[in-house]
Amino acid sequence: MSDYVIIDAHVHTYQTREVGLQAKQGNTTTDYAGTVDELLPIMEKANISQAVMVNMLPLAEMKKAAVERLPEDLSQAQRDDALKEIDARMLGRLERRNSWTCDLTREHPNLIPFINLDPLQDDTTMTTELLDKVNNQGAKGIKLHPGSQWFYPSDRRLWPAYRTAQEMGLPIIFHAGRFMSPETYSRPNNFVEVLESFPELTLVMAHIGTGYENEAVSLSKDFHNLVFDCSAIIGSINPDGELTEERLASLIREVGVERVMFGSDFPWFDPADSVARLLHLEFSEEEKQLLFAENAIRIYKL
Repeated sequence: MSDYVIIDAHVHTYQTREVGLQAKQGNTTTDYAGTVDELLPIMEKANISQAVMVNMLPLAEMKKAAVERLPEDLSQAQRDDALKEIDARMLGRLERRNSWTCDLTREHPNLIPFINLDPLQDDTTMTTELLDKVNNQGAKGIKLHPGSQWFYPSDRRLWPAYRTAQEMGLPIIFHAGRFMSPETYSRPNNFVEVLESFPELTLVMAHIGTGYENEAVSLSKDFHNLVFDCSAIIGSINPDGELTEERLASLIREVGVERVMFGSDFPWFDPADSVARLLHLEFSEEEKQLLFAENAIRIYKL
């Protein structure tokens, strides 16, 4: 499709079509479900050399559903034991999801694993999981989704993850803005305390804070450690809507071309289509090289 080196800095992968379609909840522009068997041919077609998997689990919602299924006639002691068992089960699923993501790279080294952490973990469990997946299984960063995981970025339960990531030089990518989640959790201004408290943490704001782009632009002026990807937002260009090609190009320039990575948000959006859309934007050859790969190589240390 192009002669550029291209890295998709934001994809989601799932073990089966059933699981992927359930995660999408009908909110999609594609029929893709996020399986690796779907992703790899698209990457080849679009000349995408690497893709960064930013997988996560909505543990808060999963835990809520499990709690609601508990029998109503349990004693308090029985309920306490059941809640502990649910927490352990949820954390086990998170660890297995992280391991699966990391294991994929052994067979497909062009897929880059980021892992998910969750406020359900205590300090020790969170730090142990992070160190294990980075040191022993090759994880390159952390993915957090305030809207799907039901927390504000300033939640002190995440402080161990932020602190350890800053010490290790690991990037953390957050869902930011709208798209399928309660925007009260993930709007850009909610990240100010994290940016102030961890000035050397590489904080990636996905989707350029879509829906709150002005907040993202304002924060980019104040915090040197804040960077972005254009996943999903680039797939939402509409010549007759608020987000035109000209508006997105202007937005990328406002936050800084050198601070934005190309991303698609597969399987919600088609990576090949997202590549074509970025190729069509009014950027110089040098700027497109930055957006398509060079920024990701530098920011994610690929």
